[in-house]
Amino acid sequence: MTAAKAEPVRFRGSPERLTGAGPALTPGPLHLDVQLNLPEELGGATAIYAQLLTPEIGPQSWLRLSLPTSTPPGTYTGTIRVGDVAHEVSVEVEPRVQFRFSPVGLVLHGAPGETTAGSFTLFNIGNAAFEVRTAYAFGVFEVDGLDNAFGKALRARLEPGERRVDHFAEALAEGHGGLVRVAIGKGAGQVPPNTVRDIEARFRLPDRMRPGRAYAGTLPLDYARYGVRIETTGTRREADEDEEEVE
Repeated sequence: MTAAKAEPVRFRGSPERLTGAGPALTPGPLHLDVQLNLPEELGGATAIYAQLLTPEIGPQSWLRLSLPTSTPPGTYTGTIRVGDVAHEVSVEVEPRVQFRFSPVGLVLHGAPGETTAGSFTLFNIGNAAFEVRTAYAFGVFEVDGLDNAFGKALRARLEPGERRVDHFAEALAEGHGGLVRVAIGKGAGQVPPNTVRDIEARFRLPDRMRPGRAYAGTLPLDYARYGVRIETTGTRREADEDEEEVE
């Protein structure tokens, strides 16, 4: 007996969290017979677990599929069977960009105006390639800058015409360390899914940073954000003319 054909069921989302509207089903725990035609490098045709999300009976059921997190973005086809009815399945896997870092945050030491080196390891645990560029920049702020600004504003003795908020803004500006410029050496380029990449970088510290202070900022690796703490040493100085600049 040939199984009856029904309307196709379409799923969309990140690999491990694909959802779509399917045929009306009895609510409760349910295993559906699902088979997708995946590329050979992903194992070819494979049976997939489907979960019924809709808690009550209705004209349609809300379904969830789960694929390996490394499944590349793209559209995959297959079938889903409910009883003797076969439904065509179209699964649109969206890019899932996700990273892990080691260490979880980077700590640097250097004097204002100096260039200091740092390294970390990037784990691409998403399903899409990611490019590490050769140059970045990010702002830094004193770790206790906000608290200091509030304290100075509250303690300030106001002269006629002065406003406390002006003292707060001035103190807040003092805590801003400027723009850190970053040059990526080893590790720049495409990072495929399921890849570990060691990154070596040079950080040009701003001249306006104050010695003996701790600053915090975030290295913006596009979709990823990596926390950086900078503890300044020495004295404030201008960068030497013959020092190699970070582009």
